[in-house]
Parts: sequence; C-alpha cells; structure tokens
Amino acid sequence: MLLALAPMQDVSDLAMIRTLHRLGTLPDYFITEYFRTTPHHRKLAPSTLSSITENETGVPIYGQLVGSDIPALVRDAQALMQYPVAGVDLNVGCPAPIVTRKYAGAGLLRVLSRLDSTLGALRDALPAGAFTVKCRIGWEDPAEFEQILPILRKHAPDRLAIHARTMAEGYRTPVHIETVRRAVAEMECPVIANGNVADAESAAAWQRAANPAGLMIGRGAVRNPYLFRRLRGEAAPTCRDMMAYALALFEETARLFTPYKEIDHIHRMKKFLVYVAEGLPDDFGHRMRRATTKETLLQPVRDHLDTDTPYPETPPEHSRLIAHVAALKAAAPPPGTAPSP
Repeated sequence: MLLALAPMQDVSDLAMIRTLHRLGTLPDYFITEYFRTTPHHRKLAPSTLSSITENETGVPIYGQLVGSDIPALVRDAQALMQYPVAGVDLNVGCPAPIVTRKYAGAGLLRVLSRLDSTLGALRDALPAGAFTVKCRIGWEDPAEFEQILPILRKHAPDRLAIHARTMAEGYRTPVHIETVRRAVAEMECPVIANGNVADAESAAAWQRAANPAGLMIGRGAVRNPYLFRRLRGEAAPTCRDMMAYALALFEETARLFTPYKEIDHIHRMKKFLVYVAEGLPDDFGHRMRRATTKETLLQPVRDHLDTDTPYPETPPEHSRLIAHVAALKAAAPPPGTAPSP
C-alpha cells in the first residue's frame, strides 16, 4: 500500500520533509505545496522549489501546480520537469476562496469543460508516468462525481488521489467512501484515498471499504508523523516520541527564516502544534496558543510530552481539526472482511 503526505500550504514544506527524515518516518512519496501558476509570473516560488532541490530523503517528490490558465500550467509543468521531480501533480482540490474564485484548485470543478481541457493539455505536455492529479469529488454535490470521473478516466493520469468530499463540504463532513470505491473500479491508474486517515484503524477501514492502491494522509500525519511507521507495522508513538517530533520540527522550521524572526517562527510552529494538541490535556493547547517566545512555546511541550506514556493514537471524536474518523470506521465493512472489489 502506497503512503503519501498530503500537500498542505505552509505545513508540508521543506521543514516537515526534513523532520520526517530525522524521525525515520517517511511516506512513499511527497507532493510539494502548490506552485501558483499565472500567465504573468514565470518564476517558480523559490521557497517551494527548495522542497525539491533540497530533498535529501531519497523519497520521490512531485511538484504540484494550481491554476486555470492552460498555457501557463503547461509552461510551469515543463519547467518543473527540469528539476529532480518524479512528476507534476495538478491540484483540483484546494477549497480556499482565493484559489477557487479564479477557477483554480477545486474551482476547476465548477466548469467541467475547463477541467477537461486542462487535464488534456497537461497529459499531452508530460511524459508517461509523470502526471498525477489530486481531486475532490465535486463542487457542491457528491453526485457531480458521476460527470467528473469519466473526464478523469479520459485523460489517463498516472495516479489519482481522491479527497472524498466536495469543495462545499471542506473538511467538515464524513468522507464519501463510495466515490473512491467506484474510481478504483473504473480508473486504469492507481487510486489513492484521501480523507480522515488518523490512525491504523481508519487506514484499515479505507482498505476494507474501497481497496485503494494507497492512502494520502494530511492532518493525521501532522498530528502524528509516526503514523507512516505505524501503518508499516511498527509500534504507536509515546509522548516522548512526540516531544522529539516537536523539538526537531522547531529546529527545522527555524532554518527557513532568513533573517530569523522569533515571533514569526512561533506562529509557524503553532500551525503544527494545534494538531498535536488534539487528545492532550487542554492546558497544552491553552499555553501553546498564547506563547510568544521559544521558552513559552516549548515549556508545555516538555511538561506534557516528556513521558513514556503512549500518545493518544486516535484524536478525540469532538475534534474540529480531524473530524468524522469514527464515521469512516463505522461505514467500512467489519474487520476480517475482504476488501471491496
């Protein structure tokens, strides 16, 4: 089963890649944060490009593009192929209004003729094996996937990751397992399931429910990066393992700030630690969110994580950041059931 770190802006960056390498918990492939593609801006963002040029993990990495101008997308896809990438990924999933209002990201799902033309142009521009897509299942209604799937199949991407929610659903609803199951049955390429993978049990539920070729993990891996090791049969992490994660990430994120500004670094770290807080005592999150210095940020990390107590493997069901994990488990066939065909 393939495992991937889902691309997340300001999260799945070079610091996160280096941290996973240091901890020895790596996916099978990375996808960069997206490169914003426009007709008038020809330079690939240096900070995102560094995830490619400074990737020393040995793990393949794909450069992700977001945009709606087809000539610019083709231009930037061909430019990315001049770097040490495994290929180019098209973002058809980002729900941020600043992206979708320009018919980019999940905005491509608003006008399917645009999606059709964009996929066709990139498929023609990229060599075999080098074109992947990450896609939501619709703009507003999951039923839209009925029209989207034939377009995806027509243009034969080399791998398809499906975030099994619509743009309108964001991250707030249970995933629509049946859409991934159908894509697995109808697409000729490997299909990767994305959404609500937070622990070994939810990963197994996806396998039983839809039998995807792999899993793409975003928020669940930011909360617990050892999840990649766990899904390969290793033990779940202790709180002290999680402290090692927080301290390594603190060091790696600091390297990205030139010149260094402590308050900016603290705010960047909070984007990760809010996920780690899920399942820990409220005191951890309360103090972490109010931290303004290195000392006030890392003290709750040491106070709550410097112990060999097991870290809670499953986030709380009431979590607003990693929600509906229980719904995925409940919707899947029971353990011991063969994967769905």
